[in-house]
Amino acid sequence: MPIGSYAVVPHLAHALAVRQPRSVLDLGIGFGGGGAIVREWLDLGVQPWRTFLVGVEVWPDYRGPLWDLYNVVVTESIEAYFAHTTDTFDCVMLNDVLEHFEKPAGLALLSATRRLVAPGGMVLLSTPFDFFEQGAVYGNEYERHRSHWTAEELTGLGFHIEVVGRPDFLCGRALFAEWQS
Repeated sequence: MPIGSYAVVPHLAHALAVRQPRSVLDLGIGFGGGGAIVREWLDLGVQPWRTFLVGVEVWPDYRGPLWDLYNVVVTESIEAYFAHTTDTFDCVMLNDVLEHFEKPAGLALLSATRRLVAPGGMVLLSTPFDFFEQGAVYGNEYERHRSHWTAEELTGLGFHIEVVGRPDFLCGRALFAEWQS
């Protein structure tokens, strides 16, 4: 689905508001809700935008009005974007994306993501707490859930973890993870 667990939203907004990054890379933007959170809590909903916001989305059919909140939207795979970018960002968001990669590819993704974080910057990540099957939603094979990540695994990779949400929330409980460079 082009959306994630809404239980993550207050944690994401809080982390952004506290750290005040000036540049944000949103990987796997889907509907674009992460961009709306950036514009609301970093730019206070007022243009001109102070935050430089880049989004990457592999499935161009998700394009909708929230994509207009981004300074730049790149429609290609995250791996393809990593292959040509040399930019660094104060914050890289990877929300409800990691579970769509097999474990080895997910580990490589996390390693490559950290290289794009500017000194003093952060990675904000969310992923389902409980594994649930998900196939090619809307015909999009990239939506298939291919792995499950635990709090212990992400803690072992240097992330600070919070379990958020309840089992009865849409998409259930989630892990909200923060890594700082």
